[in-house]
Amino acid sequence: MEGAISAANLLAPEHLEVITRNDEMVAQLLDHYGALFVGNNAAEVLGGYGAGPNHTLPTGGTARSTGGLSVFDFLRIRTWMKLDNLKDSQVLVKDSMALAKLEGLQDYRPTQNQLDDD
Repeated sequence: MEGAISAANLLAPEHLEVITRNDEMVAQLLDHYGALFVGNNAAEVLGGYGAGPNHTLPTGGTARSTGGLSVFDFLRIRTWMKLDNLKDSQVLVKDSMALAKLEGLQDYRPTQNQLDDD
């Protein structure tokens, strides 16, 4: 069973059915799949056409890094940052500068007004 679990995690299949005596335990050891069907009654056709959860799934092993199409694929994620206290953020500023320098991104550094020279 260990070999089958390892193979499934390596292949990251679009559809993966687990039909064993200990199907729930095996399912918990699986990490990469588009859709997982656990037990005798969870037929693949039900996942795509009846009970859901999805019919648009990752193929070609891409389930190692993504899941099936969902409403989240249509949401716009935006990030933002605000530093209210420049003095208290100097450790962050200096660490950021050091990392940028290590990565060879010297132009990607804080401006002089972000540095607290006290």
